[in-house]
Amino acid sequence: MNVILTKFKLLDSRKLVNFGKYFLISLLLLLGLHLAAHANNPEVIIQPEWTVNLQASTEMITTGDRLFVVANSKHDPETEDYSATLFAINTESGKELWQQKLPNYQTLGNRKLILDDGFIYVSHDRGVVGFDMQTGTPQFSLTYDDQTRSGIRDRLMGVHKGIIIYGDSIPTKDSDFTSRTEYQTKVFGFNVFGKDKMLWSYQLPKTNGLIDIPAIKTLVQNGILLLPSFHDKGTNRIEQFTVIDVTSGKILWNWESKERDSLYGASVWEDTLYTSVFGNSDMKSSGRLRAIDLKTGKEKWSYVITGKVKAVSDREVYVWQSNGNSGNNFVVLDKETGRFLRRFELPRVYYDEPPDLVLADGLIYVFDMEIKNATFGFYGSADNNSWISAFDAKTGKLVWRTPTLMNTHVYHLPVISDVDPKSGKRKLIFASNFLRKEGSSKLQAFSIP
Repeated sequence: MNVILTKFKLLDSRKLVNFGKYFLISLLLLLGLHLAAHANNPEVIIQPEWTVNLQASTEMITTGDRLFVVANSKHDPETEDYSATLFAINTESGKELWQQKLPNYQTLGNRKLILDDGFIYVSHDRGVVGFDMQTGTPQFSLTYDDQTRSGIRDRLMGVHKGIIIYGDSIPTKDSDFTSRTEYQTKVFGFNVFGKDKMLWSYQLPKTNGLIDIPAIKTLVQNGILLLPSFHDKGTNRIEQFTVIDVTSGKILWNWESKERDSLYGASVWEDTLYTSVFGNSDMKSSGRLRAIDLKTGKEKWSYVITGKVKAVSDREVYVWQSNGNSGNNFVVLDKETGRFLRRFELPRVYYDEPPDLVLADGLIYVFDMEIKNATFGFYGSADNNSWISAFDAKTGKLVWRTPTLMNTHVYHLPVISDVDPKSGKRKLIFASNFLRKEGSSKLQAFSIP
């Protein structure tokens, strides 16, 4: 009868409803698993917002809304000089705002690029030129005294409120140029806009070493000049710092390494100098990191580790821990006290010492590279494929990365732009230099998710 048929129809309907419920639940579970896997996918690759075909020859600098880069260097075989152009680029669109041809330089990529009080300064063989940051209009030109000439060394040390600091170590008459067993080191403070142009000069008392040492380069920070140098004492090389007030030329403090110690690394972040000293005592190697007030020379704290500071945030210090001068292990310390906070390892492919890290909004940005098809004994035969990775600053886990650029190398640190008013996001911008005759080097910008 119809009653039986109705019962069977009711059961079939319930089965269909239950099947639909289970199917939807299963679908939602699978979708959730997919989204979770995608969120932690180490191969999340972000495509560029814009690309400009330029070959950067210096570190890039940004004001947030515009990028400055020295690029497109060209070699003149007759004069053996390199010409180059300074570009100002809008970080939002990648469009060129202005460009200026620069005076020639004898060494490729040996220029310095510095921003100071609305002007951009660029060094060359014979001096420094300055441009208006907004328009690119030339504003001034400083020509070095011939007495400071020494060949390929860049003599510009830094700029602070219109005061240009420059100098060099010059061989004396009793030394040949290559050995530099005896030399004089002179540093000058030159006021670009003041009536009294030459403010001060200083000569290092030691005469058997050089300014600049492998662990740290000369720099100007917060109106203070950090002048690293070394001199020979018997069979030992003694490393030292001379710290000078840029405005007055006054010596603020000095530091000299012990005879059995060597300076493994040193870097300045904001108002603090971080030194890594690698010591030898009782036939045992030991390393210690020290945080030193840049203005006073007083030690803030120290921590026993063989490593180098690679980044500093408003609260934390990121120390790369060396494992035979390689590896990607990091120890994070409290910025104020040096107290241990955590450690992590970055899952980079490239295992050599990493460059400085770029920190922004809880992420670490650093270049990575894979080397393929290397021929033993033939330098430059390998394929170097490069990209930039973004890691979580708390855990070190990979969040996303840029696409792999074949046959390229990332020589310069990436930069982070201001927040884009349209998208509400910042941009990661970096330069990749092409290593083959075919193809082109690039500047690329990526909207940070």
